[in-house]
Amino acid sequence: MFTLPRIRSAAVVVAFAAGGTAPAAQAPPKSAPPPKEASTTAPKPPEMKDAALTAWLEGFFTWGPGEVKVEEVPQVKLPGAKLVRVMKSYAGDARANDQLFAVLEEGSRFVLIGDAFGDEEKLKHPAPIRTDGDLASLKESLKKYFQAPFRMSLDPSLDRKGWKGVVLRPETGYGSYPMTAYISAQDGAVILIGRPWDRNRSAAEQRREMLKLNDTPSAGPADAKITVVEFSDMECGFCKKRTMDWEALLSKLGKELKIKRYAKSFPLTVSHPWAFRAASAARCFFDRNPELYFRFKSNIYAKQEQLNVAAVDAFSLDFAAANDVPEAAFKACYLQTKANGKVLADLEEGFAVRVRATPTYFVDGVAVSWFSDNLMEEFLRKTYLGGKGLPLPTPPAPAK
Repeated sequence: MFTLPRIRSAAVVVAFAAGGTAPAAQAPPKSAPPPKEASTTAPKPPEMKDAALTAWLEGFFTWGPGEVKVEEVPQVKLPGAKLVRVMKSYAGDARANDQLFAVLEEGSRFVLIGDAFGDEEKLKHPAPIRTDGDLASLKESLKKYFQAPFRMSLDPSLDRKGWKGVVLRPETGYGSYPMTAYISAQDGAVILIGRPWDRNRSAAEQRREMLKLNDTPSAGPADAKITVVEFSDMECGFCKKRTMDWEALLSKLGKELKIKRYAKSFPLTVSHPWAFRAASAARCFFDRNPELYFRFKSNIYAKQEQLNVAAVDAFSLDFAAANDVPEAAFKACYLQTKANGKVLADLEEGFAVRVRATPTYFVDGVAVSWFSDNLMEEFLRKTYLGGKGLPLPTPPAPAK
């Protein structure tokens, strides 16, 4: 599985572990109840041992059995709030182990969720954040996270009590896209790349609202009861494998479950030099004829190991000619503003819903990264078929 780069900064806050999942044996976590009413004294952040809070936080990880731990980051002092590290250790598949950071604010139902980084220099010499110039040292420390050029600027419209809103714009080589972040206003020592989430509603419910499906390539019956949104990268070998596995699974369960699958592009441009170009071409073919999108993607996967940047360009032109798309029309679209903008929008959306690996699937808003071969079928059977057909035979171990 290809993931975004892991880093270990020199700062006191360490992020982040790659997303994943493990064999399923539990239902997706339910939404936590509303926070208790504040007492007559000053309101306090939720207790970290609150079972409802832990269950709610588990909804941000991919589906699968495991243990969730919540621990405070003691080096970071935030007025009226706590910064906590949330870790999930998956049963049976350590590859899926993951972590995130959360800011629990007193008296607020909203929780900042994301990847946190600390600036040791600002911890030693705290200074309020007032202008973009005050972001210089944090920007330097984030270079390892992005491993590519990016811009960083304050956005007052995002400001929260105790936090300055920040917009980060990573460059892909084909344009940039925004990511929201929050920096501790009083000292500039902590930045959390993420967004606020409503504790009164499950992560799955909020993701369903955030995932925009209009004008998105899709396959499946119009009356489907299950919606799957896939974020994938055409240069990702594991994405190719899971696409074939998905088709086999649909053949197996298609009579019992009506599923509609939507395809989002999530090219990891730092490690995959031609992935964005393939995504741009696929978008052009979709705009011309929606049926061409999956046909092109299938053809790309078939030649994946033979492709490079130049070969993708040539292959896309050949595919256009073979499918009655005029060369001039394709060239007017390929790598141009409209097509690239759709890919960048998918990247923006993916980061907002915490896509951190390809492929990642959201099944009715529940994240499923499909590390182990049986995972998706186990999830579908347990969630929609009442466990019918479980347990599944153990798949053979990969050949050495």
